[in-house]
Amino acid sequence: MSGCSSNNQTLVVGNHECCSQTPYVQDKLCAPYTLTTATPQVIYALNTNPTKTFVSGTISLDSGPTGGEVTVTFLLGATVVETDTLPVGASLAFTKNGFTSITLTGVAPFAPPYQGEFCITPRYPLG
Repeated sequence: MSGCSSNNQTLVVGNHECCSQTPYVQDKLCAPYTLTTATPQVIYALNTNPTKTFVSGTISLDSGPTGGEVTVTFLLGATVVETDTLPVGASLAFTKNGFTSITLTGVAPFAPPYQGEFCITPRYPLG
């Protein structure tokens, strides 16, 4: 029986490999955000191949106007890949590829402003 361990090391039985030997690099970015207008705010822009980059992360909406919500948009260039809506007090966890940027857009009113935090961990192959 062959399989892969959880730390992506290859296990070989009968000279059959199950996991890629491609070395990956991992970064991490965490920052707070504040939205005070309806203009979409870019929180992440990818500068590597979007089909070979895997991005995990969380986006939280900690405070904002009562009943308010923020739209999270994943874009490939100018094309919308996916949208998610966060009400105040909610968080979004994701693992995706095939996008080049993430934007956040709030809905009026903006008093108090929308505030939260995002943590994004991209993983991409070396070379």
